[in-house]
Amino acid sequence: MPEPVVGSVPRGEDYFGQEALISEIWARLQRGNVLLVAPRRFGKTAAMYRLLDDPQQGFRPLYVYVQPISTPADFMIEILAALLRDRHFSRVLGRVWEGTKGFGAWLRNLPENIDVGGIKVQLREATEVPAKWQEYGQRVMDGLAEEDPRLLLLIDEFADMMNAMAQRNKEEAAQLLGWFRGARTAPATRTRFVISGSTNLITSLDALGLVDKINDLSVLRLKPFDHDVAIRYVRAVFQSKHVPLSPAVETRIIQLLGAPVPYLLAVLLEAILERSRAKGGALDAELVESAFEEDLLGGGTSVTFLHYRSRLDRHYPGREADAARAILNLLSRADSAVTHDTLYQTYLRTRNVQPSPKSHEAFVRLMQKLENDFYVVSADSGFAFFSRVLHLWWKRDYGYQEG
Repeated sequence: MPEPVVGSVPRGEDYFGQEALISEIWARLQRGNVLLVAPRRFGKTAAMYRLLDDPQQGFRPLYVYVQPISTPADFMIEILAALLRDRHFSRVLGRVWEGTKGFGAWLRNLPENIDVGGIKVQLREATEVPAKWQEYGQRVMDGLAEEDPRLLLLIDEFADMMNAMAQRNKEEAAQLLGWFRGARTAPATRTRFVISGSTNLITSLDALGLVDKINDLSVLRLKPFDHDVAIRYVRAVFQSKHVPLSPAVETRIIQLLGAPVPYLLAVLLEAILERSRAKGGALDAELVESAFEEDLLGGGTSVTFLHYRSRLDRHYPGREADAARAILNLLSRADSAVTHDTLYQTYLRTRNVQPSPKSHEAFVRLMQKLENDFYVVSADSGFAFFSRVLHLWWKRDYGYQEG
């Protein structure tokens, strides 16, 4: 029976209802590499952990978290360190540099009990990897080309890494993307990659003129639970806690949440169960609504929503961020979808520009970007918030603002 996991990544039976997603990822990996696209706290890392914990035959997965990285050399060091901490792939690297001096001698003298942090320090300070990262990366990929099982490299928060790298040095970012694309598409390559990020990598790289460097990836957008899976999850959690669940309470939970994002559903269920333990007695709709308003919208989960607000300044340049905020503030005050024309007028007023083909094209691009970044969804000849929970949170904290 699943537990609602909030503070860590759900694994094992706690990773519930995603069999179709995992099957789709494995199917796509037979043909190429996968880019997982979803907002923060949407299940990307959990999906990667399921691939890591239960790999298909013929694959040996490794997981690397790259968000703090800001240079191509450090990216390569992260990959090499992960390979060297794996028994199978450390032997592969040993064969690649067998009998050589320099890096080969360094490998042979590497202590067996060294941790991954120590390996990274050694790679930075005692090898030529920082200066020759492309050369070392190519040699590693060549060495892995004939390996069985093949490497499945799970690279988490790649989009955040590339955004930070591009802001620091666009030329270095382009070099890494070019090398990485070549490594993925080389005829002899057997390694497979699953890449993820909490920001839309395609949108970010398109703004930098680098989107062609990832056009080989199969894009997979993660989705909320469908209604039936959400109901099964709610019932399973309450059953595991031996807490009676009435049809009315079950229905109210789903109604309040709107699109049942697994993480948000887990937060709400945990809050409901905690309040139920404190109160005693049967669950009712009033308790569920209090948990939703006070614990989900107003509790620690609000940090997740703050990410949506703050990333406008980081990933929407200049006045585009002002227009995006004004549009989202307007949408938050609406009870239904807002028409295209109304939003366009808000865009013109915020940007202080006149109606024209150019301004309309820029507005359309902005709305596409907001949709790709999981802020809004097209609905009824207009737009509405993608998530009911985000809608209500935004309305509470920012709906009164004009921009």
